Amino acid sequence: MRILFDHSVFSLQPRGGISRYFCELIARLQKRPDCSPHILAPLHVSRLLRESPELPVTGKYMSCKSGTHQLRQLINNVFSALLVRRSRSDLIHGTYYLAKFHRPTTIPFVITVFDMIHERFPEQMAVGEEKIPGEKKRCMQQADRVICISEHTRNDVIELAGIPKEKITVIHLGSSFSPSTVLPIEKTPCASPFLLYVGNRGGVKNFIRVLRAYGQSARLSTEFRLLCFGGGRFTPEELLTARDLGLDPEQLLHVAGDDRMLAKSYTHATALIYPSLYEGFGLPILEAMACDCPVLCSNTSSMPEVAGEAALFFDPLSVDEITACMETIVYSTSTRQRLVKAGRRRLAHFSWERCAEETVKVYKQCL
Repeated sequence: MRILFDHSVFSLQPRGGISRYFCELIARLQKRPDCSPHILAPLHVSRLLRESPELPVTGKYMSCKSGTHQLRQLINNVFSALLVRRSRSDLIHGTYYLAKFHRPTTIPFVITVFDMIHERFPEQMAVGEEKIPGEKKRCMQQADRVICISEHTRNDVIELAGIPKEKITVIHLGSSFSPSTVLPIEKTPCASPFLLYVGNRGGVKNFIRVLRAYGQSARLSTEFRLLCFGGGRFTPEELLTARDLGLDPEQLLHVAGDDRMLAKSYTHATALIYPSLYEGFGLPILEAMACDCPVLCSNTSSMPEVAGEAALFFDPLSVDEITACMETIVYSTSTRQRLVKAGRRRLAHFSWERCAEETVKVYKQCL
């Protein structure tokens, strides 16, 4: 099977969970004798593609600063329309919802839906994201098959977009990390004991409540730091909240780096705290488990589905409950050990190899 992956996410996202999913999937498809994947991204901003020269890409990397996203999409749509016919592809797998080049109707089309955050929380949409719900629904309606990354996402797709259940297949993600593959690096994320927060912090990510939960516990904030990995520098609102809570700048840390630094952060953290109001899957949960990092997470959306019995759950709207869970995990060695062991067992249910195998089955259903 000749599978073509379009440019959509790669012309939008330098890094991120969606890009990682496609890179991991395509790397596995490459190894299969029955698959020939190819990425068509004439102008892309993906550092993951740039750092993965083994992946089959037609396209050129450009900095995000080199022109606007709208211009890149226009150029990519024009060139993709010309090149897709020459590719002789058997199937097209859309990487996001914003590519709008002409796809021959004779070529089956598959789309992966990662979440329905924009539909559930329209007030949280950033400027420029207003078109995403409509484009997402358009792609799902045009697709021969829809892949959802969790049962929760599938239920939301059926309810909010009206896509028939029989058109949807649930395929879980995998983890790219493991204790055995964490490479040594000289720089450690933090010398003091710390709780780890990973990724973006705004909107449904619910970081402000974590900050308040941490700050209201004198014992926690004295004996542990709160380390945030990625997501950009702290915002004025976050800094003001920290100041109002009486936190010193040394207690709230921000670091950024590559996967090695992220894996090192998981490995050294006392626990991962994942307080999102909504997730389509929640990759950091698996990544933490793979690095023997205990997990605290919300009891909403897909997170119980992913974490199973391998996490302490809390109501993400309750600051007091978040505080109680953090104090439980940092001051109970037996709880941390139990969660680490449960995480190892839970991780066995998820792998990129399984994800690729189940995705190929979907492809074959379309041909």
